[in-house]
Amino acid sequence: MSSSPSPLSSLILLWAGEDPAVYATLMERLNAAGIPCKNMAIGGDEIAPDADPLPIDWKPRFGFEVAVLATDLTAAQQILEKLLAEEPEDLEIPEQPLAEVKELPLTDSTETHPTVEVWTGPDDKMAEFLTAALQENEIRMHLENPQGQTHIYVSAANESRAREIVREVTEGAPPK
Repeated sequence: MSSSPSPLSSLILLWAGEDPAVYATLMERLNAAGIPCKNMAIGGDEIAPDADPLPIDWKPRFGFEVAVLATDLTAAQQILEKLLAEEPEDLEIPEQPLAEVKELPLTDSTETHPTVEVWTGPDDKMAEFLTAALQENEIRMHLENPQGQTHIYVSAANESRAREIVREVTEGAPPK
């Protein structure tokens, strides 16, 4: 995770965005370079968003923010510029034959008590992002957090959809 910056230093926003792959890679590279940083999820605050759908000062409404110490800004910007200059892996979605999808019927018992674990990890920000993605896709879930590890459970009927969403988010990959 991130190092805690000195409380006497000023933080400067380095990057804000919605791409979990860029966020994860940026955090890894900053930590590998020994650059302390502060990160937070966007959209978790309790302030209602503006009513204006096209605000003058554009800012992502969900995703991540990464800030660094003012003294580390130049080195951190170089890391970010190299990351953003890299060619992304092949993002073209291959043509898929249309197949009939057989979905298990949803029952009250499977929806009320999800028991299939689809993700576990210590990263609270990633857990927040995953739960938001599952909620967006109307997948009910159950969360547990023993010993700092977040566990996300879904019903058996939603397992394949949930695993695909988790894969897309954690790997930053397009849908299969």
